[in-house]
Amino acid sequence: MTGDPLEPDRPPITGWPELLTVALTVEPVVWRALQRYLGGALASRACSGRLREAARWAATRHVPWDPLSRGLHALGADCDCEAWEVLSRGCWC
Repeated sequence: MTGDPLEPDRPPITGWPELLTVALTVEPVVWRALQRYLGGALASRACSGRLREAARWAATRHVPWDPLSRGLHALGADCDCEAWEVLSRGCWC
């Protein structure tokens, strides 16, 4: 029980991975795939200062961009390298 009157049956968020899943509105397998993609993209080219690679990844995989980008921005990611840091926080990979 969360104590949230809007979603009383949702289990409580207990860690960063659960928070990412809720904030980004995608399943863990999806944001982990984005994390891996961004890691590879940033290893081969510098960050553009925007969420360019993240948007490209979402478009090619038919992941809705608007909710994903809103979630990334809400978590403090305004560019690809910040998105990678947010997605990697608390990572056990």
